[in-house]
Amino acid sequence: MDRKLPATTHVAIALSIIAVAIGVLHAAEATLTADSMKYDPATEAITVNGNVHLRDKDGEIFGDSGFGAVDGSTFELYGNIRGKFTDKGGRVVNIICEAAAMKAQEAGHLLAASGDVKLTRGAETLTADFVTWNTEGERYSAMGDVLGDFAEYFIDADAASRDEGKFSASGIRKFSEHARKIDMSANSATGTIKDNEVTEMIAEGKVVVTMPDKKGVTTRVSGNKGVYSLARGTLVISGNASATQTGRSLKSENIVYFIDTGNIDALGSPALTFDTNRK
Repeated sequence: MDRKLPATTHVAIALSIIAVAIGVLHAAEATLTADSMKYDPATEAITVNGNVHLRDKDGEIFGDSGFGAVDGSTFELYGNIRGKFTDKGGRVVNIICEAAAMKAQEAGHLLAASGDVKLTRGAETLTADFVTWNTEGERYSAMGDVLGDFAEYFIDADAASRDEGKFSASGIRKFSEHARKIDMSANSATGTIKDNEVTEMIAEGKVVVTMPDKKGVTTRVSGNKGVYSLARGTLVISGNASATQTGRSLKSENIVYFIDTGNIDALGSPALTFDTNRK
């Protein structure tokens, strides 16, 4: 038999049977409040409506309605969701979306958000149709009109994900590496990040990269595949490779672009075209 708690109590759940919701339950106390609540002892499920508020030591989240397991292992929220969490670096992350599902973990929370999702952390932002995020670290997966502006890079893509120092993306309309002002588009890419810099990246499918050298001369390179290495200071383009600067263009099987100097090595049947009218 269901038991409905009075709305007038604006239910504060600190009961022993409901040690609930978004916290790591055996490690920290959590609290759920709402205008009304229904508990089903047969399924050990909670349904809440109106001014729903979940909070624990790591953060809080608000919504219009929700339901979940009484042991706090899972909980779902719907409507006008807004939340605030602290990640493992002590940085505050804010989230806005239309629906969210949370799962308690040994460390942090696994949160799946959908519907005009926006996460912000200081000046960093991530927006998408759907985002899965682990609050303990740099672990997320985003799909659908992904726009991300982070300390290391900006991305506009169909999908993007990061697992600490590794990242991947597909349907890349624009990827900008902030430190070296490198812009790229490609079908897909994978790479690594260390100390706020993109250290390696492999891009495939209609790869187009533009970058300035230290003198400000912009070079556009394109091909079927691109391999970027910060340690070597190179971008290697292969497969129908080409490089273009104002007044000249180069085609070859493979092109090696040296990022700091702007020097180019062409390997495999190179052909140079240039404007003879330019001085």
